[in-house]
Amino acid sequence: MNDGKKIEKLVRLIHETLKNIPNTKIHSNFKIDNLSGRKREIDILIESKINNMDIKIVIECKDLKIPVPVEKIEAFNSKCERIKGVSKKVFVSSSGYQADSYEAAKDFDIELYSLNDISKEQISKWFPIKQIMANIKLKPPFKIITDGTKEELKHLSNEEPTIYYYENKPPVFLTAFIWNTVVVPKQHEIYNCMLYDFMKGKCRNKKGKLTLIPFSLKVRGIYILGKGNKKLNVLQIDSKITAWYDELPAHIIEAKKYEKIDSNPYANIISIDLGEEEISNIVFTNNDNISFFHTGKDGQTYKLKTLVSFDPKTNKLQKYR
Repeated sequence: MNDGKKIEKLVRLIHETLKNIPNTKIHSNFKIDNLSGRKREIDILIESKINNMDIKIVIECKDLKIPVPVEKIEAFNSKCERIKGVSKKVFVSSSGYQADSYEAAKDFDIELYSLNDISKEQISKWFPIKQIMANIKLKPPFKIITDGTKEELKHLSNEEPTIYYYENKPPVFLTAFIWNTVVVPKQHEIYNCMLYDFMKGKCRNKKGKLTLIPFSLKVRGIYILGKGNKKLNVLQIDSKITAWYDELPAHIIEAKKYEKIDSNPYANIISIDLGEEEISNIVFTNNDNISFFHTGKDGQTYKLKTLVSFDPKTNKLQKYR
């Protein structure tokens, strides 16, 4: 038996998308006082206010291997009866309901919902979902400006030179030095350039559509070895960063349909594995709203907001605050 924590998260994200009343708050695993003053845990609690009237919706989620038996419905109703001010009772199941559970829900005025699986084939019929993978490389040749003479520089071969430090650091190849000095500290700026080009139809693994970012790096405290192993101080390094996105089929973990029993679907939710313990959730509601959520390595989930949009017809970029 599953305690329903997984579908609790999905149901909460769906309601985060569905909510259309300002100042609506949605809580997960919320502890609330019952009539005896004891704390009871609610899977999902939705609080809002309409016409100065407080609204309190309590949602119970179950992920069982069998249809929900009537005892679960009765227990949920008993819990709600002892919580002051409950406006609506909602029960969500991923495995359906037993026949007597439907009758009990009608008697207790509990709305029944289901969260059922959707096949990946069905998703692909809606629209193709792609993931993009960033690729960043340094584009040779590298132009190295030193304090050495042409004669002293003749010793250098076409192979990648080694960078030496005057400080007590181990030497590294030029590519590694540039990567750690330019790419790593400037990765956010590089990704911004890539995304901007991607929105314009560029930055893709196709000829002529790569993103090229030239740079000129002024340095000090490093040298290369010239003729006779003479130390030649490196003053400046010029080159380019080449970047692109590969479009890959989305790694869809699961997709589910959220609907009220004997009614039309309220929403669909798709979970995509981003790798490194990160997940993206996309919620599509029946009123054409789409929301994106990101769950990081820490397990925290955040709703993503639109920062910029690009209109290819007008070639204009719009920023949002």
